[in-house]
Amino acid sequence: MTQLANFTFSSPTSVAFGNGAIKRLGDYIAKMGATKALIITDKVMVDIGLTKQLADHAGVPCVVFDGVSPEPPVENTLDSLAQYRENGCDVIIGLGGGSPLDVAKAAAMLASNGGSYTDYVGIGKVPKRCAPLILIPTTAGTGSETSIFSIMLVNGLKAGVMDSNITAHVAIVDPLLTVSVPRKLTAATGLDAFCHSMETLISTNANPMSDTLALKAIALLTKWLPKAVAWPENIEARYWVMFASMIGGYNSNTCEGAAANHGFAFSPGGLFHVPHGLANAVFLHRVLPITGIAEYEKMRLMGEVMGENMAGLSDREAFAKTIQAVRNLVENIGCDIPLREFGVKESDVDALADEVLKQARVMGHSTYRFSREEIIAVFRAAI
Repeated sequence: MTQLANFTFSSPTSVAFGNGAIKRLGDYIAKMGATKALIITDKVMVDIGLTKQLADHAGVPCVVFDGVSPEPPVENTLDSLAQYRENGCDVIIGLGGGSPLDVAKAAAMLASNGGSYTDYVGIGKVPKRCAPLILIPTTAGTGSETSIFSIMLVNGLKAGVMDSNITAHVAIVDPLLTVSVPRKLTAATGLDAFCHSMETLISTNANPMSDTLALKAIALLTKWLPKAVAWPENIEARYWVMFASMIGGYNSNTCEGAAANHGFAFSPGGLFHVPHGLANAVFLHRVLPITGIAEYEKMRLMGEVMGENMAGLSDREAFAKTIQAVRNLVENIGCDIPLREFGVKESDVDALADEVLKQARVMGHSTYRFSREEIIAVFRAAI
């Protein structure tokens, strides 16, 4: 009974949101009293000149670690932390998509707590606040800049830390930084943001706050994501897609993370290095027709904010209409991509299913509980 749910929400992260917000970076660094920054990013950010732009706004000397991989192994965290210590840095800046931001959170966590990443895998295991941390997203998808999660590959498998002590001290969210993002990446990351909100809407941990934020984000993404994909320079579209992604990150905090769609996505992400946003997009219109069965009322609400007219429809009819609206969104922005294009074969299905079953926490957040046979059927349909 969502409307009566108890819930907690806290965020130690200050947010500077808006076009041109990046220009305020130096003010925040000065307020922290920091004297040297480590920028954790990837080579793309260096190649397009965004790292240099960031350093110009920082107001302090900057060291750059640009070795973050698309699906980052925990070694990325250790290498960036070594650079932080060797250069006497006292603030970490994460710049890029979800991967650099997650690595930055993990490095800041270890900088103040010591130990290894695996010491803190799980929920609420980080004893001390992370080192001074500023996160600057350049894609609209993960909402990592406002979330309490850091996901790494440990021995080839996804592992996550969930703790408010690893959140950014400041998130600088500048929609203009997403204008140069390629069309396909805009689509995939946007659907990742859509999944965050959809999954919190039908989570076992859903509450009045999460429902409100989720429905708003779903409405914004339905309207503005296709526009951002079709016309990358559309500043208004970029603004609202970025806003929806950001509140999705906050919303995941209220529900202790995502649910079954992410449980499916983590599996090929770890085993076949399918980019996280695209992995979620691949499963969105294949998993929701199953998970939504237990949530007819909320699926009707979801369809309505997506612009569908539900007047006079039965629950089953409204559900079918919502599923079709989601399928149309995925197809229209070019993300209905079979897993075989990433090298997944029929013979891999059992191993993929085994990995999904290991994601007990996120799978347990769905009000529909999958059997192993159902998981296998979804993978076969996705190949």
